[in-house]
Amino acid sequence: MTKKIIHQLSLSDIGGVQKSFTSFILYAVKKSKFQHYVYSMHDLINNFREVRDHHYNINRSIILKLKFIFFIISKNCVIHFYNNLGSYSVNKLLKHIPYSNIIFHERGAAWNVDDNDIEIYRNNALKAKIILSNSNATKRMLIKRFGINETKIKVVYNGFLSKNYKVKTKNINRYSKKICVGYLGRLDTPKGVHVFIKSAKNLPEYNFFITGKGVLENLLKESAKNHKNIFFLGSTEDPLDFISKMDIIVVSSIREPLGNVIIEAGFCKKSVIASNIDGIPEIITNGFSGILIDPDKDISFEKIPDKAVPLPKMVINPKTFELEKPKEIDFLKLNESIVHLAKNSNLRDKYGENLYKTVIEKFNIENYYEELDKIYKDLFKD
Repeated sequence: MTKKIIHQLSLSDIGGVQKSFTSFILYAVKKSKFQHYVYSMHDLINNFREVRDHHYNINRSIILKLKFIFFIISKNCVIHFYNNLGSYSVNKLLKHIPYSNIIFHERGAAWNVDDNDIEIYRNNALKAKIILSNSNATKRMLIKRFGINETKIKVVYNGFLSKNYKVKTKNINRYSKKICVGYLGRLDTPKGVHVFIKSAKNLPEYNFFITGKGVLENLLKESAKNHKNIFFLGSTEDPLDFISKMDIIVVSSIREPLGNVIIEAGFCKKSVIASNIDGIPEIITNGFSGILIDPDKDISFEKIPDKAVPLPKMVINPKTFELEKPKEIDFLKLNESIVHLAKNSNLRDKYGENLYKTVIEKFNIENYYEELDKIYKDLFKD
């Protein structure tokens, strides 16, 4: 019987997990000896139409539900859960049926967990053959906050583009002749976009571009009102195209398990200024491949909508590797860093080139696929 890999995640929204997964599944169905399928609880959105032939919505029929249960039981299948280590539904399901090869892949959901839900993480972890984490910071979070056995956790860095990827440098239709500073990501609380807005207000000589959607959009637009150097571009299906038009990318996150936007910026050879928190320094080396700013200011949201992602209870200090209360970066320090890079094109090029070399080596799709494929093979040997 052909062995199957069942990936369980939602493709009904755009996020870092979904974007990198799409690259992987399209690569895997071409290269792998295993059959790969995606099972979710929702229909996929048009952004992921390339995955349509491999995707099944469990809620579409009772037959698909029964097939999914069969896959969980079968020793000829691996069930690869993404960001479901804290799922009550998965925990309840696995209590009532036998299971064989379960992988939980933690990609950042652990930062959003309330103290009352810690026990469910521990219970689900016991059911897994292996727990994958997308960074060392994520691994430390699972160990230190949730008490999960570190011998069960393996770090596998996300893979995006091929290690043979060549950055586009010609015929780029820029948005402006001025220095362009960009933010790309969800407009939600953990991303610190309000700090980006504060900085933009104080640097009218540069243009600031924001790509993304989220619950904070209206509040951010209200805050940016009357500032002609701040532009909201909505969502994009081609983040690399947006990044290629920027001179500087800013990642002002309050928490960031890894930092997919930084990896994408690296593939485009762009200089990045980012918060020195969680997994970000696993991509950027300060003063070599970008600028890192220590978060040292109390979080300054004036209002947080009910549907916003809750602020994390704890983050990982990348210097001590310990848990600490979250803070945000000082927008004045961000201003200084932006001005420093804006006035020094050679330094921007240096940081961009060094970041490119890092992501080509550490975050290519070939490495990611090979690591996962070996894990799947090892599970079938057990």
